[in-house]
Amino acid sequence: MDCDYKFTKNHFSIVKFVLWDDVISKINFEFNNESVRVIASSPKNCPTFLLQSRFYPNTLAAAFNEVEAETSISEMHTYTSFGESSSTFGRHCDEVDVLIVQSIGSVSYRFDDGVTVTLNPGDSLYIKRGVYHEPFIHGPRVTLSFSWLVETPF
Repeated sequence: MDCDYKFTKNHFSIVKFVLWDDVISKINFEFNNESVRVIASSPKNCPTFLLQSRFYPNTLAAAFNEVEAETSISEMHTYTSFGESSSTFGRHCDEVDVLIVQSIGSVSYRFDDGVTVTLNPGDSLYIKRGVYHEPFIHGPRVTLSFSWLVETPF
């Protein structure tokens, strides 16, 4: 891949059908198993729930399977926020290549080169490890973040 990131509009279709009921079920499971991570940067921002277990109820399993079939990913994290300007990790880079797939709502990502892309349901964004980016939450959302244990296919 020649670029540090690649945006693809409306690439995945099944991810658009993730249901809030399944996301809430995953949140409950993760709280009960103490595997949830809460990102809360300030009392003025809604928290974001980072769901990291391999428990994928119903429509989340279908979304995982859709992306896995095309990319051979090995892991999916689910980021869930319930309000505009919810807390994030801010400007950061990841230690692994990631594929961000938007499921519910929209999120924008700004890169250090000045480019901003906005993901809507079905859109995907591949980001190479080490590339700085900053997410901006526009309202209630579910964002799926995939990574690989081996070389990425991009």
